[in-house]
Amino acid sequence: MGVQVGQILRQAALRAPERVGLVAIDHAAQTRRELSYGALDCLARTVAARLLAHGLGRGERVGLLADNSEHFVAAWFGIVYAGGAVVPMAVSSAVPELRYRISHAFCRVLIHDAARTLSATESCKEPTLTVQPWLLSELCAPGQEPLAHPVDTSPEDTALVLYTSGTTGKAKGAAISHASLMLHTLGLVHHSLQLSADDVVLCTLPLTHSFGCRMALLAPLFAQSRIVMVSRFSARHTLTLMQTESVSWLPAVPTMFAAWAEVPGEQRPACLRWALSAGAPLPDEIARRAGARLGTEVRQGYGMTEATFSTINAPPDACVLGSVGKPAWGVEVRVVDEAGHDVPQGETGEVAVRGHNLMTHYLFDPQATLEVAPDGFLRSGDVGKLDAQGRLYIVDRRKDLILRGGFNVYPSEVEDVLAAHEAVAQVAVIGKPHAFYGEEVVAVVVARTAANASVQAFHDWAAERMSQTKWPRHYAFVAALPLGPSGKVQKRVLRQWLAEGKLTLQDVAPQDAAAASATPGRSDP
Repeated sequence: MGVQVGQILRQAALRAPERVGLVAIDHAAQTRRELSYGALDCLARTVAARLLAHGLGRGERVGLLADNSEHFVAAWFGIVYAGGAVVPMAVSSAVPELRYRISHAFCRVLIHDAARTLSATESCKEPTLTVQPWLLSELCAPGQEPLAHPVDTSPEDTALVLYTSGTTGKAKGAAISHASLMLHTLGLVHHSLQLSADDVVLCTLPLTHSFGCRMALLAPLFAQSRIVMVSRFSARHTLTLMQTESVSWLPAVPTMFAAWAEVPGEQRPACLRWALSAGAPLPDEIARRAGARLGTEVRQGYGMTEATFSTINAPPDACVLGSVGKPAWGVEVRVVDEAGHDVPQGETGEVAVRGHNLMTHYLFDPQATLEVAPDGFLRSGDVGKLDAQGRLYIVDRRKDLILRGGFNVYPSEVEDVLAAHEAVAQVAVIGKPHAFYGEEVVAVVVARTAANASVQAFHDWAAERMSQTKWPRHYAFVAALPLGPSGKVQKRVLRQWLAEGKLTLQDVAPQDAAAASATPGRSDP
């Protein structure tokens, strides 16, 4: 038999069939369900048998649109047990997005939960599609003899197709092999996370996203840890769960850590060893606040859809604020210039990655595959630098870079400064077109408190801590930042709001604006 990522669950079931592997919690319904590894495996084999009976098997791509639940896990593993590839789709996806993905991936089936029945049905109505919606609960229902064992697959067979966000052009499907998933999971568990059967992992990340799938599902199952799973994020509820369920390890995105930092109270989770933030830059101040509230270190990791978790700032290395850590086991990381040559230590360039964590290709797009990895090193599109210890620091996304008067302004640097202000709960920085400077800096702020939450207060704070070229000249106050399905701030939406006049901008005082506009060698028009 070849490599089969389904063995992550299968081996846990064979070795510890009675051990509780999953605790599924529905806060709204006030339910708590425990499933053993054996029960999960049986459920997955039932799904696999139904898919095979339906004519789906090795090489088929199957859409999966559902909230976190034990049935989602069963469907995920049922698809790979049958030799197919999972094509997860964010539950917030619009019908056109779903149609594009199931059409592009040539899915013949879209598995969905009850809450997504309407959107799934509408997505499958396109006359040119031959895709059938299938209700998740029906797929998992008793009455089907479970498959005896997972179907044999090749190491290079595709097990997972993750679509990129599509912020530039059409979304691309990153095809990830069984071998990649298995090797990377093994390396993460044994060399970075050091998870064991004694650990309890909180799964509050969507499993349709790479971060949730890798860190809150595959890694803990491989380690035979217990997964405490919620379908919807609530800062208060999950903070309570960390205590009552004895959670020892916590993967989450920066917006979640920002939310936990704001929950009042002094009680901290007693068993939490450390927490991992990824998916977007984590401002140092949020890391400090969240760490103080959770009573543990909040460290960072770095990756992308095409090359997940390339680096992790994991113990026993020191917790270094701002660093996303050293390369994961089996992964090489370089920082290169536009010609693909390594830049000197400490200087910025594009992060390039090579290793078993890479996708094998973009689905049906060999040209894009060649362009993104021309020499075997995948070009990330992120600007970063390496220190003397080999730790990586992500400066910003190249596409988010603000070019102001000939100077590079990295939004994450400005965000870090503003996030440290006592009145700021969250902040995102974007560029605004400017006739003379090219772009001007705009800070979009979610205020923690009305006290000191003013343009002047924020400007004075920034002016003491940043050079003039980086000062935001405009501020906008919003109730909440737009978030994607993985909890990442959607700056493209903010830029769209700005272009459509949906953001009410407040300018700094005229005398401060003049100072903020000052650029060496130039004068204001």
